[in-house]
Amino acid sequence: MSNPYRSTEPTVISFSGGRTSAYMLWKVLDAYDGELPDNFKVCFANTGKEMPETLGFVRDCQEKWGVDIAWLEFCPNEKFKVVSYEAAARNGEPFAELIVKKKYVPNLFARFCTSDLKVIPINKYLESVGFQDFSTFVGIRADEPRRVAKQRGKEGYVLPLADENIGLKDIYDFWSNNDFDLNLPNINGYTHWGNCDLCYLKSYQKKLSIVRERPDLVGWWIDKEKKHRFRSDHPNYQEMQIIATSQDSFDFGDDESIPCFCGD
Repeated sequence: MSNPYRSTEPTVISFSGGRTSAYMLWKVLDAYDGELPDNFKVCFANTGKEMPETLGFVRDCQEKWGVDIAWLEFCPNEKFKVVSYEAAARNGEPFAELIVKKKYVPNLFARFCTSDLKVIPINKYLESVGFQDFSTFVGIRADEPRRVAKQRGKEGYVLPLADENIGLKDIYDFWSNNDFDLNLPNINGYTHWGNCDLCYLKSYQKKLSIVRERPDLVGWWIDKEKKHRFRSDHPNYQEMQIIATSQDSFDFGDDESIPCFCGD
């Protein structure tokens, strides 16, 4: 059986900065005895609203594993710019610039943040370095059947974790025994702090718990909702700030987070 983490064609590793995609990166490195061949590129797209721990984790993967990771950000004029851990935006600047350009905030029906802040900068960067006709390795696990089915239908996406039947327990076990880790809660391999800190695609309860734990994060989102709502089926961020400091609660039943990257 062929190794799902090897590829002979131009291949991009889409690194979200989370434990699952980092595990995928490690598996690819392991398949090549710790050194990526020239036909691989690793890209991390920073929105400016990633948790500081996420940025530190990407840096640690880069330094401890000796792998070159392209740090990219949306730029209104050039579509992307190359940054570094030190120069990476930490106050939502790329996201805010995109909202100014679009003149409204993204929502459930116009998720342009995913494409404009992540997919397009990565594609434009690869184009600029002559990387064409590539496949993309995405960190989707076997225990995410709906996402697996969706991505299987898209040309150019490869799911090596799903191909190897990797699930959350495998992710948890790996990072529990590794010499470094993402410095965010490891709840059986998962954390709700991934992606943008208070991403509107997260479930209401997850957003509310983050507002309660880190009330300093909500101000940026409140400011961006002054004219338009991110989503109308949840309380807005101003309301969540109030609810987080009170005993009130809203029941949204089986409300779930919506994945925002890895080819979505």
